[in-house]
Amino acid sequence: MNAISIGPFVFSNDRFIAVLTVIAFLGVAELLAWRNRGRRDAIHRWTGAVFVIWVITARLGYVVAHWDVFASAPLSVFAIWQGGFDIRAGTFGLGATLFAAFLSQSRAGGPVLGSVGMAFLVFTVATLLLPDETRGRLPITAFEDLSGAPISLANRDVPVVLNLWATWCPPCRREMPMMTDVAQSQGDVDIIFANQGERDSVIGEYLVLNDLPADGMIRDPDSALMQKFGMLGLPSTLFFAADGSLQAVHTGEISRAALLAAIDDLRRKASQ
Repeated sequence: MNAISIGPFVFSNDRFIAVLTVIAFLGVAELLAWRNRGRRDAIHRWTGAVFVIWVITARLGYVVAHWDVFASAPLSVFAIWQGGFDIRAGTFGLGATLFAAFLSQSRAGGPVLGSVGMAFLVFTVATLLLPDETRGRLPITAFEDLSGAPISLANRDVPVVLNLWATWCPPCRREMPMMTDVAQSQGDVDIIFANQGERDSVIGEYLVLNDLPADGMIRDPDSALMQKFGMLGLPSTLFFAADGSLQAVHTGEISRAALLAAIDDLRRKASQ
């Protein structure tokens, strides 16, 4: 399974781990603040500072690394719900903030460090226990494009990006114009859009109304690809090496920067 479902919410494994890590960090900080009532305000203040500065520095590190993408759409810098954080940059910001906490007169450094330690422990354990997302291969089964012609996903000898989508899915509709634009600019990577469970007429009408190309569109009327890869929600984007092996999974709306970064990773692995 490549995602975790809690009620109406669907999380990719990495986002679920992030949620658990934040809960552990804030929960332990609150417990230590309750046990050290004389330092409660200081612990709350420095806990908030560590969290905010980690988010800001991790996001800035990612933006700087992919500035060529963000430069054309600066407001997308703030779309943090789409993912895109540089852990190394965030760790630097976290370390600097912890150092400042220990230098302060508030005596909050110890409790905040304890909260960070527990968050790291939860992150490590969850990463080890959750199943590997990158199991599976492109199926040999052929699908049909919108004209009815058979399309094979396997044995393409180039990296493949497989996007699972539907016209009724709001985040699918938001990301589709960007993804089709990227698809037309990638000569050495095949980007395929597999519609899940809808009729030809519905798909065709959506593409025409939104002036989107039909190139790379295939039909999966039985949602077989969602079942094969254990996807619980749409959109889902899967990244495959040239040999058909699954390399990475992104559940939910994906940004242009994250898409291009994942494609670059496929290219780097192909050249090794």
